[in-house]
Amino acid sequence: MRARARCCYTFTQHSIMSSSVFLLALLYVLSVLDPCSCEAELGGVLEPYDLLFDNALEAYYKQDWLSVILNMERALRNKGTVRKVKAECRLSCANLTSFQHTEPDSPVPLPGAGPVEDLGFFQRVLQRAECVSRCEAEKLGPPSVHKISDEVELEFKKRTPYNYLQVAYFKINKLDKAVAAANTFYIANPDHMEMRQNLEYYSLMAGVQETDFKDLEARPHMAEFLEGKRLYSADEFTASIGHFEKALEEFFTADAECRALCEGEYDYDGYNYMEYNADLFQSISDHYLYNLNCKQNCAVELASTAGTDKPFEDFLPSHFNYLQFSYYNTEQYEKAIECAKTFLFFRPNDEVMKQNLAYYSVMLGEDKAAAVTAREVVEQYIKKSLLEKELLYFGDEIFGVPFVDPDMWTPEEIMPKKLRDKQKADRERAARITEEIGNLMKEIETLVEEKTKESADITQMVKDGSSKSTAAPEGDLAFDGITVSMTSNALNGSQRVVLDGVITDDECRELHRLSNTAAQKGDGYRGRPSPHSPSEMFQGVTILKALKLGQEGLLPLKSARLFFDLSEKVRRVVESYFSLQSTLYFSYSHLVCRSAIEEKQESREDLSHPVHVDNCLLISELNECMKEPPAYTHRDYSAILYLNDDFEGGDFIFTELDAKTITAVVKPQCGRIVAFSAGKENPHGVRAVTKGQRCAVALWFTLDPRHNEKERIQAEELLKMLSSPLNAEFQKPENEEEDRSQVTASEKDSVKPEGENTATTEETKTPEEEQASKTSEEKTETSTDAKTDGKDAQLDDTAAEKASAKKTTKTKPAGKAKTKTKVAEKTKSKTAEKKGKPAAKKAAKSSKKTDSKQSKAKSSKSDSEKKKDEL
Repeated sequence: MRARARCCYTFTQHSIMSSSVFLLALLYVLSVLDPCSCEAELGGVLEPYDLLFDNALEAYYKQDWLSVILNMERALRNKGTVRKVKAECRLSCANLTSFQHTEPDSPVPLPGAGPVEDLGFFQRVLQRAECVSRCEAEKLGPPSVHKISDEVELEFKKRTPYNYLQVAYFKINKLDKAVAAANTFYIANPDHMEMRQNLEYYSLMAGVQETDFKDLEARPHMAEFLEGKRLYSADEFTASIGHFEKALEEFFTADAECRALCEGEYDYDGYNYMEYNADLFQSISDHYLYNLNCKQNCAVELASTAGTDKPFEDFLPSHFNYLQFSYYNTEQYEKAIECAKTFLFFRPNDEVMKQNLAYYSVMLGEDKAAAVTAREVVEQYIKKSLLEKELLYFGDEIFGVPFVDPDMWTPEEIMPKKLRDKQKADRERAARITEEIGNLMKEIETLVEEKTKESADITQMVKDGSSKSTAAPEGDLAFDGITVSMTSNALNGSQRVVLDGVITDDECRELHRLSNTAAQKGDGYRGRPSPHSPSEMFQGVTILKALKLGQEGLLPLKSARLFFDLSEKVRRVVESYFSLQSTLYFSYSHLVCRSAIEEKQESREDLSHPVHVDNCLLISELNECMKEPPAYTHRDYSAILYLNDDFEGGDFIFTELDAKTITAVVKPQCGRIVAFSAGKENPHGVRAVTKGQRCAVALWFTLDPRHNEKERIQAEELLKMLSSPLNAEFQKPENEEEDRSQVTASEKDSVKPEGENTATTEETKTPEEEQASKTSEEKTETSTDAKTDGKDAQLDDTAAEKASAKKTTKTKPAGKAKTKTKVAEKTKSKTAEKKGKPAAKKAAKSSKKTDSKQSKAKSSKSDSEKKKDEL
């Protein structure tokens, strides 16, 4: 195959052709591109598209633009024809020669039942093979004509023909077609800078319309799905339903075609055909397992879009997630039940969808709901897929033919335990190799970081970046007397630092007294007094709680104010040291103490706090860290301010991702800070506290203002109120009265399933990921204004009694989302006769929709509302 020419045309080299030449060229192109012309191939034989592709390249070198267009367009059409014919022939022959019998009493010819049955089975196999060969030969010609090299196949997969076409169309001034070709190529090659420049140039040209920027290779099912998502995000539920339903219809059509095309030649995968040596049934097994593997991969292919690294997660189930809520919003409860039941085929233990189903059943009526069934086509799809997976896992276990399940909804029991253990061992070996590479990259990163700090004097805290202890510059209150005791290099990692002298001994003692006066056992861990180790007692207090206790006179208000001020000082120190270009926000603040339980210290080998990473889930066995919920993925930096050292044990440790190899140890002492980035580069933990009490202020920070700590905002407001000359006791009942007046209006809770984030994005997101980025500010009708999680909130008996005495307020089910809700004043004109409603949330819908790439986020509340884990 000849070397490919660089075909991305530079527009400054273009010389404008005369209008008469344009007209002649246009007429010629329209004539040669007659849709029927491809049928009149050489003697009825479809011309191979690799030959047409080569002809187009040859014409390109000669600058024969019309021939480029003619041959390249025909190559694209013929490739599509070959694919379509092969799929149609295999599907039609499968129907004609299916393993069914017209005679009801005739035996089923299953292999292994006997010699005669074996012959009957293989007779049908031979009949299908003959049918497929004859069908393809009649429509395509001899099979040898369409043997395409891997190199040419790769060019078409990369959409290279459209690169040449956009130049040729531009040369003949056919701008709309040039733009469409350029955009089609760019979608699959988003890193192609020259094509990006071309598109920018096209957008500035007169006569180019926005509608010209098309994807000529867009697949129908994906186009419908993305349009449905766009309408869904805009709350246009009625319009979105049609697109989601059409997407499902096109999906199963595309899936059938993809599976049919898998029934092709066997790929010998690295060993020569002549060297392959296997008996009859081993050969059949090898080819059939290859065929099944290909068919399973269709789920990935159909969930992928050109130019993206990852497919849509849970692509097929997400259709029914969107549909169940869209049907609910249009009051089509029967359809909503059908889609909810269908979704539960994929995830039978999904509690939120079960809640929705129960609610829809109440709305429709239990008897009618029971008669509604899930979609049969999906049930058959799942059964077939699970049977294929079982065969593939068997082949993996017995014959060593590897299989990686592409679906997340597959039940765990489908994979044999022996194979699960084997795959775990393989992953561990791969992780060790990755770790070695990671260690090397970490060393390089550390060197670059240290050099950058020295050259730019980023920290503005030290004059000599290599000194072990340097005074910070004077003049800034946050840095007076602070010294850098250990840099990243000294701590054997990256984005780490130990600072001393941040607060005074008196301030340490004041906060220590505050912790023992105000703290509750287990505060921050849902009331568990020993959340990390049964050998220690844990207690903590937040800033807001300390201020409220100070307001009530249960502790000195100045101590609570000191807690607030010193945490702000730490934030400024961290922001300055790491030279952050954007504001660092509090994510969660906690004053914590760990006390050793004397009678439980014998033969102790555990840690006070197990090794973990602050913004991802550490899987130490695999040396991996998954940045997904329930990890607090929005955390960016962390800091611990130590208050004392009069205890035994309790050292802070940094480790490798294996959670065993210790890279650095930090001993707590008054006024010392250990600060670090919250990613997988900094796994850390706390050694056992074997005697005494260890106290510290633990702080987590985020660069995302959407996750700014809400308790801290409330604390700021409380401080302003306490500083006001007005009587606090006079303000309190006034605020309570205002709160009561705000909850008297009838509300309609509207919770969408995971999936609604932005009306325009087409990123690979699940409904959960789209949902999690919308903020919620929950209010309840209790006198204490306590904030609750919508998932756990249930309608109590009192609310039910009130609802029965007035017109019912229609409450939307929890959907697949845990966070985003909206309030509407829509009420039903009938009285309440419902038995009960699923967990619902009351909240105000954010007026601004934002993108979020969090996956499967459970809640958008701040860390303080959810009581985050301690370092």
